[in-house]
Amino acid sequence: MNLVTNLAVTSNYSTGKQKKGRQLIGVNGNWYDVSSFIKHHPGGQIIERFIGKDASSVFHAFHKPSVLQSRKPVSAVQADQDEMSQDFLLLGNFFEKSGYYEIDVQWYLMKISMTFAMLLASFTCVICLQDSQWKYAGAVALAGFWQQSGFLMHDAEHNLITKDRHVDSWLGTIFATVCFGVNGLWWRNEHFVHHALTACVDYETDFFDPQMKEYIWTQNKKLWPFFFTRLQYYCIKIQHWTFIPVCIFIGRIGIMIDSMMDIKRSRELIAFSLHWMWVWLLLSWLPNYQQRLAFYAVAAFLQGILHIQLLISHYSKSFHYLKELGSNVSWYQMQVESNIDIINPWWMDWFHGGLNFHLVHHLYPRMPRYKFRAATPYVKELCMKYGLEYDSCGWLEAIYRTLCHLKLQSQHFSLDPR
Repeated sequence: MNLVTNLAVTSNYSTGKQKKGRQLIGVNGNWYDVSSFIKHHPGGQIIERFIGKDASSVFHAFHKPSVLQSRKPVSAVQADQDEMSQDFLLLGNFFEKSGYYEIDVQWYLMKISMTFAMLLASFTCVICLQDSQWKYAGAVALAGFWQQSGFLMHDAEHNLITKDRHVDSWLGTIFATVCFGVNGLWWRNEHFVHHALTACVDYETDFFDPQMKEYIWTQNKKLWPFFFTRLQYYCIKIQHWTFIPVCIFIGRIGIMIDSMMDIKRSRELIAFSLHWMWVWLLLSWLPNYQQRLAFYAVAAFLQGILHIQLLISHYSKSFHYLKELGSNVSWYQMQVESNIDIINPWWMDWFHGGLNFHLVHHLYPRMPRYKFRAATPYVKELCMKYGLEYDSCGWLEAIYRTLCHLKLQSQHFSLDPR
């Protein structure tokens, strides 16, 4: 049985680093030298956040144990066993042995076909019904195509479609940038940080979960020190009123602009060009600019619902200080305390992209989404065993809870110094 621990970072690391200048990470009670590997890490710079710390839980969440077979530990470290983490790891091993991590190519081919069928429906409505108000059914289909492309982007960037990192990286670019219109590399880098350090902050290094902070609202007091301007103050005071309108009417445009400002590879630039080429081709069938703008706006506003779907899974939940992770709070406990599951019938899982089972996804991100419903009862059982609240509610209730939480934050928010 693997040793899963929350290591107290002691002088063992400090001494070793000072003597040899090595960058060490703790996994399963051993220190591993990752000095030459950091810049090649497929998951991006998030690995740097675990230098000198235990990374056992997050390592096993994202990697197969075989990843360490080619690496030798440089030394052992005294570790205190954490029974809860061991049980969550054992559950992950059970999922692995029971085939929960296996990829169903046929399922993904069907999902991709259905997604592009929406795009075809959008083109058909525009071309065949351009003189009728029914052409705006094509805008609804376009919004559905963007939404489902976003979920496929999510799967590809998690390496869940083919399990081949190179192939899934290209699929991520296709579904994210060409189809959805968002820089896939930018989103992936932020999303990996979000998974590894969900809803965490660290004032010493000015760190916060990049997917849990926006400029014009704040959902937790621990985020307050990252807001400085009067404009932010006034926006936060009305955030419970603006949250839904901003997500719907500004969400798509905002995320596209943010992602385009962080293009680092020519691949994304070419993919963005392809995105706007097919969008313009679609809109060019409409007779004038007014109808083109109206068509795009309807699609963009409907797709804005996706931003609400993703944010309500976290916004009314706990935040944690990075320094307490491992000493006071295990990584698994942090995930349980930071997530809400959305209750809906099985035939509505497609609408949420399976991410209505958000907790099992955060605990076991190597699991494809069509296994979440079957895996969730096991997660509930473990939460019950350790007295952790498995939080779940309906979609409308989750929105209501988020708005109430934002209102509470707005009433007490102040621009206090750190």
